[in-house]
Amino acid sequence: MSAADLDVYVESLRNFRLVRSYCIAQLLPYLEQAGLKVRLLDRPAGRDRAPVAFLHVDLTIVPPTYRGLGHLYDRTINGRALSIHRHLYSTLKLEAGDSHKGPVVVKTVLNSRGRPEQRWWQHRNGLTRSAHAIRKLFEPGYKDRLCPPYKVYQTIGEVPRDVWRNNRLMVEKFAFDTLDLPIVKHRYMFLLGAEVNMRQVYDDVLCAGSKILSNEVGGAVPPEVLAVRQRLNLDFGAIDYFIVDGKGVVVDANKTVGSNPEWLKKNRFRREFNDRMAEELIAFVRG
Repeated sequence: MSAADLDVYVESLRNFRLVRSYCIAQLLPYLEQAGLKVRLLDRPAGRDRAPVAFLHVDLTIVPPTYRGLGHLYDRTINGRALSIHRHLYSTLKLEAGDSHKGPVVVKTVLNSRGRPEQRWWQHRNGLTRSAHAIRKLFEPGYKDRLCPPYKVYQTIGEVPRDVWRNNRLMVEKFAFDTLDLPIVKHRYMFLLGAEVNMRQVYDDVLCAGSKILSNEVGGAVPPEVLAVRQRLNLDFGAIDYFIVDGKGVVVDANKTVGSNPEWLKKNRFRREFNDRMAEELIAFVRG
């Protein structure tokens, strides 16, 4: 008999418990209420595997340890979603020497500024935790060097030379010709067949969550966005995009989505979407 009905794989049990805003953490109580047993794992299970698994590894590229899990289970969620590296989906990428008249943005090639990777490395063992604490104390700007914040420049000529030589960074065209505010960004969230497409308005060129002005249900998901979901093999996740000249231009893809608890309180449709995701997940586990 299986030890659980669903195995959820994370990169680190400690890190998973530190990040309280993960959507999956909000969904697991629904499964428990439905009488289903969930097991959190940060290493492959032995012979007592659950029938199905959910790969929730918060790293841009899934490490080799987890890559074969899709073949060990009858069914998986995100079992084939092995990388969300920006080079896999960016249509705005610029190279040194390119000609571009509009503003540009410098990003990390890793998801979320590479902070998940830094957090994973930091907490791997006592030595890495000590090394992190020492460097943070004695090296000014240490964390920003590891996880550089995104920056917007008015022209490509303003981008520092060392950015082009840094393979951890990439330069993209800013989606629009100007930096005028407010900016409308869209977010497509999904778990298997449960989907919601949001239209979000921001008073910030980088669309910081603290600068959101409104969040409402949007229209149909553009085919360009659906194509990125398919290319990245995402069963669960979120894709951020802009509408430019009538087409969806993807600027971010995530396979370990978080939800701000304050947003959930303010947006009834998001709470209802959590309910729909939970129903989809329960049906998946029950087969």
